[in-house]
Amino acid sequence: MTAPLAFIWPKVQPHLGRLPVQVELVSGTLWQGQARVNIPNVGKVTGKWDIQLSELLAGQLAANVNISGDELKFKGLVRGSADQVEVIESEAFMSSRYLAPLLRQGNSSLIGDFELNKFNALFSVSDKQILAADGRLLFSGGDVSFPLDGKKISATLPILVGVIKKPAENVELVITNTDGQDIGRGYVQPDGWAGIGIRRRFLDILGLQWPAEVDAEKVIFEASQKLL
Repeated sequence: MTAPLAFIWPKVQPHLGRLPVQVELVSGTLWQGQARVNIPNVGKVTGKWDIQLSELLAGQLAANVNISGDELKFKGLVRGSADQVEVIESEAFMSSRYLAPLLRQGNSSLIGDFELNKFNALFSVSDKQILAADGRLLFSGGDVSFPLDGKKISATLPILVGVIKKPAENVELVITNTDGQDIGRGYVQPDGWAGIGIRRRFLDILGLQWPAEVDAEKVIFEASQKLL
């Protein structure tokens, strides 16, 4: 555990085959280490970890993990076994620019930042399923453009709040404004498909016109994408 990673990595790397990321630098030890990797469409990311002795003595592998990149951060306790990975009391930050390739597919754009707080999750390694999830997602607000009813709409989003939960099979995201008004729902299904539905109330908040006979609760926009 105390052997230098700079000594271990060159011996291990040839046996790992082709990796989805390029490992540029390793330092420290297996116990307390650091690695810099280059991830396609993301860029250079640095990860640091500190394995917890108390967890190891209890027969579990757990580490405090810090990940940082360009407008990208993650911090939390990650506990793992052969069957499951658990993320505990984690925090994250991400610029909306990482969503740009996906948004361009729908002829849309978004400027702003996302913050994830008090996020907990449990993942099954064998069947790649999300077993549990809860937390809070905050969007800073910012400019948005999207097609609607054959027209290109441009507006400024207010601060939005998302509550993450998993009441049944799907992971759900309830989206509200700071007044608690429900403007949309997101979800991730067990098969890896994710989607979002936006209510007419969302357009009211943006000050955009929509036929008055359409109820504020009605979903007027839906989209889905294979995520996992």
